Amino acid sequence: MKTKAAERNIPLPVCLAECLKAAKETSTSEYVVSNRDGEPLSYTQFKRLWQYIVTRTVKERSYYRYEDGKRVKHTVTPVLGEKAAHNGKVVYSLDFEVTPHQLRHTYITNLIHASVDPKTVQYLAGHESSKITMDIYAKVKYNRPDELVRSMNCAFASWDAAQ
Repeated sequence: MKTKAAERNIPLPVCLAECLKAAKETSTSEYVVSNRDGEPLSYTQFKRLWQYIVTRTVKERSYYRYEDGKRVKHTVTPVLGEKAAHNGKVVYSLDFEVTPHQLRHTYITNLIHASVDPKTVQYLAGHESSKITMDIYAKVKYNRPDELVRSMNCAFASWDAAQ
């Protein structure tokens, strides 16, 4: 853990808790997701596992093949909803590039949008102070130029009416 704040209990939605419990029942490890020895995944193992998600994005990718002794570049442009040519079990279902850190940002952003108080969000995010949390995430909820324009127009309309 980077800081003392990094160790915490995080509440889970019931559907996720049930899914993890079901996975745990078939696991022979104390971890829900583990390697074959029951230990936490190494960086390389996690990266390989994450690749199952990345291959389902519609991000354009290139690869090289040797054809007639020459190295030839091939580009694949996946289409959302189609099956991958290399594996019919893979369906391109993500229309954005995804990273593990985006899961963290999504979780924290959803807490802010749900109007969870900043101190609770700070705790759940593992930040040392709520200032860090608000500096990073408050713009998501509060930086809305369209709403700001409406508020300013109302304020000026009230001011004009008073004069």
